[in-house]
Amino acid sequence: SAPAATNHVASSAAPSSAPATTNHVASSAAPSSAPAASTNHVASSAAPSSAATSNVQNTGSVTGLATSLANNTIPYVWGGKTPAGFDCSGFVSYVFQHAAGISLPSYTVAMESYVNKESVSAAQPGDLLFWGTPGATYHVGIYLGNNQYASAPTFGQNVKVQTISSYFYPSFAGRVK
Repeated sequence: SAPAATNHVASSAAPSSAPATTNHVASSAAPSSAPAASTNHVASSAAPSSAATSNVQNTGSVTGLATSLANNTIPYVWGGKTPAGFDCSGFVSYVFQHAAGISLPSYTVAMESYVNKESVSAAQPGDLLFWGTPGATYHVGIYLGNNQYASAPTFGQNVKVQTISSYFYPSFAGRVK
C-alpha cells in the first residue's frame, strides 16, 4: 500500500513508491484495496509500468494497447492473432477485442464493412488505416495521431509504431462503427 490513505496500488509487480494521489491502480493479478469513495480507477491486465510518475499504460484504450504492444518484441507471423505473433489484421482484431470489447474479423477486406470510411486526413486516434482499394485491401493499421500508426508490418519485422509516409501512404481510413 502506498503512503497516503487515498492512494492504493495493487499489482503483481514490485511495490512502487507512488506519490499521494486520488488515482487507484489495480492489476487483475492482485486484489485492490481501494476505498468506496474513490473516483479514478485504472484497471489493467498488465502491471503498471510506473505508478510513481502517472505513466500507467492505458491498456483500456485502443491506442494505449496498440502502443504498448508495439513497444514489445512481437514478431510478424502470417495468420498470427496473439502476442506470440501477429499479422496486420490479427493485430488490429486483438487490440479492439482486448481494449474495447469489439470483435473484428481477422481479414482486411472483411474489416472494411465494420468501419465508416473516411479520408486519411480525417483520421482520428483509434481509427483504422487501410492500404489498397476498397474491396481489395492488403494492409491495415491503427492510427495513433500525430501522423503515426501501429501495425504488424511484414515478415522479418516486429509490431511497431510507424510514421505515415508518401512512399507507403494509406488508401483510406475508417472509424469502427
